[in-house]
Amino acid sequence: MAKQVAILVPTTVLAQQHFKHLPTAAFRIRVEVEMLSRFRSPQQQRDIIDRLATRSGYVIGTHRLLSSDVNFKELGLLVIDEEQRFGVTHKETLKKMRQ
Repeated sequence: MAKQVAILVPTTVLAQQHFKHLPTAAFRIRVEVEMLSRFRSPQQQRDIIDRLATRSGYVIGTHRLLSSDVNFKELGLLVIDEEQRFGVTHKETLKKMRQ
């Protein structure tokens, strides 16, 4: 079974840059890449969240990825930007995702 990959970045601008360049720079195979941030409309966010619960692929996002309504089908890799700063709540959410 294919696993999912999530890339957690500190800003919406960085999420947008990764979303724009990642598919063309990194993949020679077809893979679905999504972006979850405030740059997406509420409807687009709901659609992306629904797809995360049912399909594999890549998602790039801000702290929005740590929201309680986001559920991954089978998260295999979580990449965290090295400059990312987390609060206690975010760290607890990441610990739960690890289990």
